[in-house]
Amino acid sequence: MKNNKIYLSVFFIFLFNIIGAVALCFPSLREVILKLTPLNLLLILGIFLYANNDFSLSFLKTILVVFIIGYFMEVLGVRFKFIFGEYYYGETLGLKILNTPLIMGVNWLTLSVSTFGIAAYIFKPKILIVIAASVLMVLTDMLIEPISASLDFWHWKNSVIPTQNYIAWFLFSLIIHSIILKFDAKPNPFLCFALLGSQILFFIIQFINYGIV
Repeated sequence: MKNNKIYLSVFFIFLFNIIGAVALCFPSLREVILKLTPLNLLLILGIFLYANNDFSLSFLKTILVVFIIGYFMEVLGVRFKFIFGEYYYGETLGLKILNTPLIMGVNWLTLSVSTFGIAAYIFKPKILIVIAASVLMVLTDMLIEPISASLDFWHWKNSVIPTQNYIAWFLFSLIIHSIILKFDAKPNPFLCFALLGSQILFFIIQFINYGIV
């Protein structure tokens, strides 16, 4: 029964991301689908948490702390432009507080937990888990950045993605993954592969859609 729940959840995680990615290829649907982006991110996170089936105080603390850190890093990033570089958020990601969409906390949470779960599945030494997960975070960000402006996620000054953005992502990822490790969180690796893999697939489809590849 447990495996069935996980397999079904993996199916829906991929399904929602693929439907969204393909729908964006149709100009008549683009505006509607983009407005649903925050809902889609929340829905996928909800599916992940449901299937992961860990509602222990330790895991709940983990997701709350990672959400808060991820969100306020972005708040500081927008306010103090020397952290990631100079950028601003578009309207796609929904409700903003302090010029930062709340959903960015969810974005950091899903990416952090999924990359940690994958790294923990592959590596055993704690230091390697933290480093590998952080590298995965940066590589994922490198995939997202070139398409972010086209989707009105966020926009960089002069449309140039600064190197400091990736350096900051790596350093903050080290901190976040160290915290996840400290809380001894153990997300299901199968779900983590699905969570990250479906997002990568989403952006690959967008690369093809916008003729970037």
